[in-house]
Amino acid sequence: MSMRVERSSLDQVKKRFEANKKKMEEKQKEYDFEERMKELREEEEKAKAYKKEKQKQRKRRADDDDLEEDDEMAAVMGFSGFGSSKKIK
Repeated sequence: MSMRVERSSLDQVKKRFEANKKKMEEKQKEYDFEERMKELREEEEKAKAYKKEKQKQRKRRADDDDLEEDDEMAAVMGFSGFGSSKKIK
C-alpha cells in the first residue's frame, strides 16, 4: 500500500473547477421574493400559534397543580376550607 498521491495537472484542475461551477449553478434556484415573504409570514404565524397554545397548556397545568396542592394542604391540616364557623348577624 503506497502513500503516494498522484499530482494533478493544470488541465485537470481547470476541468474540476468547471464541473464544480456547473454543479453550483444547477443547485441555485431563482426565488420569487413575494412568494418567499409569504412563506416566512406563514411560518411566523404558525410559530406564534404554537407558542400561544403551549402557554395556555402551561397555565392550565399550573392552575390544576395549585388546586391539587390546596386540597392536599387542607387534608393535611385537617379541615376542608378556610371559612369560619361563626355566623355573622
